Amino acid sequence: MIEQDKISELHKRIEELERENALLKRDFSSLKNGDTVSAPGNIKPLFDQAQKTVGDYFRDLKMDPTRGTIEINDQRYVLVRASALSHDFLTTVQHLYADRGEKEAMAIGKNFLFDIAHVIGINDAKNFHSKMNLKDPIEKLAAGPVHFAYSGWAFVDILPESSPTPDENYYMIYNHPFSFEADSWLRSGKKSNVPICIMNAGYSSGWCEQSFGFPLTAVEVSCKAKGDDKCTFIMSPPHKIQKHVENYTSLSHDSVNNKTGYDIPTFFERKQVEEEMRNARAKAEESDKAKSEFLANMSHEIRTPMNAIIGYVDLMLQDKVSAEHRGYLETLKDSGKLLLNLINDILDVSKIEAGQLVVENEAFSLKNLFDSKESEFNAILSRNESNINLVKRFPSNIAAQIYSDKTRLQQILYNLLSNAIKFTTEGTVEFGVRVKELNTLEFYVKDSGIGVEEKDHKKIFEMFGQADASSTRIHGGSGLGLTISKKLVELLGGKIWVESGKGKGSVFYFTLPYNPVTVSGADNINNDSASEIEKDCLMLVEDNIVNQRLTKLILEKAGYKVITANNGQIAVDLYKSTSKDVKLILMDVQMPVLDGLLATQAIREYEEQSSLERKPVIALTAHAMKGDKEKCLEAGCDYYLSKPIMMEVLIGTIKKYINQE
Repeated sequence: MIEQDKISELHKRIEELERENALLKRDFSSLKNGDTVSAPGNIKPLFDQAQKTVGDYFRDLKMDPTRGTIEINDQRYVLVRASALSHDFLTTVQHLYADRGEKEAMAIGKNFLFDIAHVIGINDAKNFHSKMNLKDPIEKLAAGPVHFAYSGWAFVDILPESSPTPDENYYMIYNHPFSFEADSWLRSGKKSNVPICIMNAGYSSGWCEQSFGFPLTAVEVSCKAKGDDKCTFIMSPPHKIQKHVENYTSLSHDSVNNKTGYDIPTFFERKQVEEEMRNARAKAEESDKAKSEFLANMSHEIRTPMNAIIGYVDLMLQDKVSAEHRGYLETLKDSGKLLLNLINDILDVSKIEAGQLVVENEAFSLKNLFDSKESEFNAILSRNESNINLVKRFPSNIAAQIYSDKTRLQQILYNLLSNAIKFTTEGTVEFGVRVKELNTLEFYVKDSGIGVEEKDHKKIFEMFGQADASSTRIHGGSGLGLTISKKLVELLGGKIWVESGKGKGSVFYFTLPYNPVTVSGADNINNDSASEIEKDCLMLVEDNIVNQRLTKLILEKAGYKVITANNGQIAVDLYKSTSKDVKLILMDVQMPVLDGLLATQAIREYEEQSSLERKPVIALTAHAMKGDKEKCLEAGCDYYLSKPIMMEVLIGTIKKYINQE
């Protein structure tokens, strides 16, 4: 008996030596015979053929430890310890994300492994199919489980209920009796609370996806690492996997599985989310474009009649009217300006949201700006018979001119002064400026009004934020002024804040960089009397008859000769016969037949072809969106004015360009 045991041991040792010798000769023929995949009878022939194909691929094995290389069929491979890709990795991730909790940390690690394995499976399949010249999708897929076994991932036992059809009804249920991932946990003496054969699921689904050309995913529904009898997987298209898993659960008699549930890999969910995000971003961009176009159109539709209202009021105020009627007209003008400011606020909000507010610096007199605000608000207080005393503080040490965005600075001061007057019933509103250290100007607006509680100091600068948002609040307003002021101050390189308490009045401060400039003479645009202006000929191109008549009256009162055109095409034709007489063209942008930009381009082409002197073109538009000015300048315009256009601004701009000749 002892002798027989020795003989058996000797035969066993001879077999081991023969296998080792075969490996040294790169000959797999003496390796253990048998199937590398267990498949149902109806599809077994496919896997038998695949076993021969994959065996031929792996037959050419070359190992050179002196160079650290392992090559199979001229492809370099890398041996990785199984535990490093399962137990060790997941344990490390759980430590790294311990603050997220055990469950979330495990999910992070599992999703990472699935993503990596799925991509590796896709690329391994792509390479193998090319190397072995496999064309048929079924042949490609059948090679996967065999390749799986040869490369050490797992032995695959495909169950009879599987139906791996090349369509959305694809369904495969299979076991991995010797999964490297489960084995790594068992050998470490550890037990998992969840299935952990993640790379097996990812790799196999990646290979099959590449074989059939449509998305597939796999889920492990039982795992030896958590105490189950076997490692079982389900593979199907992602949109059907949940249903298959639920069906498996309902049929399973394993109460542990039924209670635990299963993790569906989020790889495809993330791809779906990314796609949804791309679609949402595209829709948002379309929505932003539509909103911008809507706001531009609304701006045009509202500004056009506002231009007529404010313009005709200005004309009437130049005539001799009774004190009572003058008061009515001033009130009408103030109301028009308030409406215009609201329109501007809405447009600015849109620009702020889109990050499209643009700073345009210029040299101007800060003292003149302060004087104009003092006159403007004193007139308003007087007409409203207010008990508020407006005080201006302007020190003598500020330069005659500074370099900043005059329009935006006026807007900030207007908002702050309007708020101060709105929330003050009597007392004093004071505004001023002083030079601070580090080349900084500090502006302030101080009132003796109702004040702002400290808890609301941040809120009032937020979009639509108001300290009193109730429906019964005494003081109205859109809640946009301070938000816009804050954004403008920050764009100009400063900061804004408030010091206030309930019932103690408020002081709003804001800073701006102090950039004094040296200029000669007076401001670029002055206000000489109309009688001093020569009767130069202007062409007015405007399709709105009301606005055309208004602008013509304003220009004629200012001493100009005016010829008119009702659309761009008429303007081009008229210019060809009057180009020698016309000193400047006022061009409305939005018109029928031929719009102002195309008309300007045609005029510029005519001037160039005829070697004529280039005449200034001032664009007049009710649009006020980002890019409008640039479009005008690109079309050949020299300047851009947004409606409603104040009379003094229009005359001053005309003088500036005519006097440059």
